[in-house]
Amino acid sequence: MLDRLLTEHDHILKTLNLLEKQFLDLCRGGSPDYSLMRSIIVYIQEYPEQAHHPLEDMIFSILLERLDDGRQIQKLITDHTDLETVTRELRKSLELLKKGEISEEELKQKLSQFLVRQRQHLYVEEKKVYPLVKRHITTEDWDHIRSVIPPLDDPVFGERTRSDYERLYREIEDQGR
Repeated sequence: MLDRLLTEHDHILKTLNLLEKQFLDLCRGGSPDYSLMRSIIVYIQEYPEQAHHPLEDMIFSILLERLDDGRQIQKLITDHTDLETVTRELRKSLELLKKGEISEEELKQKLSQFLVRQRQHLYVEEKKVYPLVKRHITTEDWDHIRSVIPPLDDPVFGERTRSDYERLYREIEDQGR
């Protein structure tokens, strides 16, 4: 289960790398692919926020019961909610830019904040909290988690890429070459 979370982090990082490439195009005065940017943001709303974070939240809740100082864990749980808000705002900003209601500068600011927050969050989870998960979550805990949290197929990186994400998947694959 922890391997699944790490794999999902790799997938999230691939999407963030692609979004960052579009962000850099925008910063350099180029023509970023807004459709691709939107696809990345929708994916993050659809899979990591709906499948990955609930799984982590359940694991982190168990950790909170076992650790003397759970401030860092509680902050990550709160971060999940905050990141959902930031993602929603970024998606709205893309739509507002398309309508001419915000400037590219405002979008750059939102993109920068989004990318930094997402990467910081992943770093803290992997370097500070996942080692605690390895130490404190038991086989019985994992069995319980599996029984409560049903697996949700990743629409980009799952067994079959969903048709509305085929282009995103190809772009990620091309970026890896």
